[in-house]
Amino acid sequence: MSTDDEIRWRQIFDNYEKAFQELKKHKDTAFDSNLQKAGYIHYFEVALEFAERVMYAYLDAKGHSADTPRKAVKELSKLGIIQNPQTWFKAQNRRKLPLYIHKNDKLFDELIIDIDGTYLPELELFWETLNQVK
Repeated sequence: MSTDDEIRWRQIFDNYEKAFQELKKHKDTAFDSNLQKAGYIHYFEVALEFAERVMYAYLDAKGHSADTPRKAVKELSKLGIIQNPQTWFKAQNRRKLPLYIHKNDKLFDELIIDIDGTYLPELELFWETLNQVK
């Protein structure tokens, strides 16, 4: 564990925090168009991407390693950083779902409901936990 690794994960965490807060800011928005819904879903994708970068950097800083997002979630669960690994796995599995939204408008609403009710609370727990150890 080096000081550089500690600095690195904290810097990536700051980027995650910005993306997460932007997503959270729009949680209770009533979206009027599919374009607005797509923008919200994109905020989620960005927040999830930064969360995964934080996972890898944090694990590196603590002397652990993982070569896939799934393994990173498992390691962080063992360390008490992630509380609900199954939620993270579901979010990771649904990552490609937005590619199919144009074929089915109901997928927009389904994904937004999942983001609001399942993924956002887990992203918040992740943020709170790491914010305390930061």
